[in-house]
Amino acid sequence: MHQARPLLMVFLLAATGIGDTTSSGSDVVVELKAQAPQGKARLGYSSPRQMPAETTVPRFLFEIPKFQSKQPVFFRVALGETEGVPFYGAIDKTPGSLYHDRLYLDLDRDLDLTNDGEPFKARIRTLWSTESKLVEFLNVKLALPYKLDGKQQTETYPCVFYFVLKGGKAAPPKSVLMERDGWRQGTVKVGGTPYTIAVIDDDSDGQFSTGDSWVMMPADTPADVLLGKDATRKMVFPSWSADEKWTVEVKGIGAAGRKLTVNVAAAKETERDYFMKIYKARQTDEERRFKIDPMRPKAGQNEKVDWIPGKNVKYAMDIAGRDQTPSRVLVDFTQRTCPFCHAMNKHTFTDREVYQLTKRFVCAKIKFEQGAGDTARYKVDGTPTYIILDKNGAEVARHAGFLRPTEFAAWLKAALR
Repeated sequence: MHQARPLLMVFLLAATGIGDTTSSGSDVVVELKAQAPQGKARLGYSSPRQMPAETTVPRFLFEIPKFQSKQPVFFRVALGETEGVPFYGAIDKTPGSLYHDRLYLDLDRDLDLTNDGEPFKARIRTLWSTESKLVEFLNVKLALPYKLDGKQQTETYPCVFYFVLKGGKAAPPKSVLMERDGWRQGTVKVGGTPYTIAVIDDDSDGQFSTGDSWVMMPADTPADVLLGKDATRKMVFPSWSADEKWTVEVKGIGAAGRKLTVNVAAAKETERDYFMKIYKARQTDEERRFKIDPMRPKAGQNEKVDWIPGKNVKYAMDIAGRDQTPSRVLVDFTQRTCPFCHAMNKHTFTDREVYQLTKRFVCAKIKFEQGAGDTARYKVDGTPTYIILDKNGAEVARHAGFLRPTEFAAWLKAALR
């Protein structure tokens, strides 16, 4: 999903107070506050919230819009600490449209969908490799109440709502997805040097808790670097100062995610040694057998190689020949009984770098058929076999057998030169 649409919204946060420590083992409270979007700072990697779409009107809704298509679907969004009524929504067609392209939201949560202004209009795009439709509703802002120090306050959350129509079929969505790529930010001094701490709501639930992730970098780090995907980590893991002399560990996060308590202590080991020990302990026997590097970043939950299934090589070449599509074709000859094919799918194609590189190819999985079809045409005698073709069908590279993520990434890069 993320590969098909641009980053949808930002929610930048800045500090009001600076905690200071120069001694080992000190607890510091970091103030976290929200501010307006700035510059190139983008997230775009939080997990979307999936909400089932119903064709019957929820019994709690007192009013509904005058739908034109008579095929509306309804859903509900629960954010924050779920105080009061959730946000109800409905998606419908405009007259003459093939797709559900209008979003109605009960923005004021009064159970009336008719008094919240004009509906949001969809941006509809074709996903080139699957010929499915991506329907997006951008720049949606939800005002969520919360309590802080006994006082009721409101915070606005920029969001995006979207759904995918498989194969481009004009059917009502069965579920609607929502993302809120927000974070909170504050400053702490570590060894006398100011550092920025950001807490990310990476499950898009409208809350900041120890179940989310965080990042710590020098205070002059640009926001887009600070929030880079590989920089963040779960709050159960500490962060290191730039010189690796200090570690900072999250001890707790306060009400409404406005205060973060951290502990600053002298480092006992390097960051790499710490994580190598953690990740090696988590490896499976198979990962150890294939010597998979435990420190290599994995692709995200929604970052999956966009394979064209069940077609021949000519079909993939036709796609590669279209305008504004990749000029290389990656062909994977595979079969269900192939253990190394399964190992490639499990360990190599889930690697972040490999996934990013495959977006520069038209990727096609071809069923291995001994002595027949494309298997015979390309003289493939075993699986897995990977062949890279240029736009004219000429073979650029070939490899048979398992490759670890680092090796496969290097092979793909060489073929792109």
